[in-house]
Amino acid sequence: MKRVRVSAGRTPYDVWIGEGLLTGARLRSVVGDAADGIVISSKRVMGLHGESLGRALRDAGFASRRTLLLPDGEGAKTTRAFERTLQAMAKAGLDRSSFVIAFGGGSIGDSAGFAAATYMRGIRFVQIPTTLLSMVDSSVGGKTGINLPSGKNLVGSFHQPSLVLADLSFLRTLPARERQSGVYEILKCGLLKSQRLLDLVSNTRGLRRATLSETEEAIEGAVKIKARIVERDEREKGDRILLNLGHTLGHALEAATSYRVFTHGEAVGYGMEFAVDLGEAIGMTPPKAARSMRSAIAAVGPRTRVRKTMVRRAAEATLGDKKRDGEVLKEILLTGPARPAVHRIEAKSFAALAGGWLARKAAASS
Repeated sequence: MKRVRVSAGRTPYDVWIGEGLLTGARLRSVVGDAADGIVISSKRVMGLHGESLGRALRDAGFASRRTLLLPDGEGAKTTRAFERTLQAMAKAGLDRSSFVIAFGGGSIGDSAGFAAATYMRGIRFVQIPTTLLSMVDSSVGGKTGINLPSGKNLVGSFHQPSLVLADLSFLRTLPARERQSGVYEILKCGLLKSQRLLDLVSNTRGLRRATLSETEEAIEGAVKIKARIVERDEREKGDRILLNLGHTLGHALEAATSYRVFTHGEAVGYGMEFAVDLGEAIGMTPPKAARSMRSAIAAVGPRTRVRKTMVRRAAEATLGDKKRDGEVLKEILLTGPARPAVHRIEAKSFAALAGGWLARKAAASS
């Protein structure tokens, strides 16, 4: 069992990593004697793991707490789902002493966290991620939000959780593709800050050959890297932008395909590969380092292929990226493993370069 302390926001909180973490005692130690609460989850997650959560809630004395089921994936992050959540919270009579439990993948956590951030101007919430991606990414750091048709995470708030329980027993029911999606985010942290983490992912073939101990170490490593960055820069005024490595093109691919084709990790995987290629093309990334990083990205495994029909829409979608500053985009590049740099590039030039790169990818896979 691992514990990472995150000192961001008004109150520090713990991220616990290991098996068998979901207990009533651990929940009650954070929630206390709150009068009311609500669980935000999905039908699939509750079908797989609802009994475990229910047992923990009963042990904590919370047997009567209500549950709202949202769609899995990006369907949980629509304005309609957000309104449903707020209405359910109001109907349940929640007040400022109440709490929200986000029980599911990253989209559930993002949506439930945003509802907690905005209901009565903010109430407490607990993150219980059930996917590898949400364990290492969205559950830590306090970014919450929902999507708009024009782009991902365009509406949101910074609202830190009170507790994160990354119970690895939930990963046993995780499909291989969803597990791979999380590995891309772990790899991202390695590319940004840790050669050791990068080697661990590469040497275990994208964690496919990792032991439980190695998986725990990889998750802890990624969480620590994100936590230390967030502690220095909670609201993305400085270093936190580094965590967007691969996300400009990644989010564009997701938006261009209505969030129905790529997993988040797959899309970010393409984004990281593009960042390496772009860095090498403009002379920021030495060829030897670029080859090493491409090899590490490839080790994670195959991704859904880019199609020609996606290219134009994805290139155009990069123009709506949140990191755009007027006519300039701030893209994260790498001068080598664990050596990130912020590169400012004219947004239209970036879109053209991204479109050309995606077109080549589509041609190679046809």
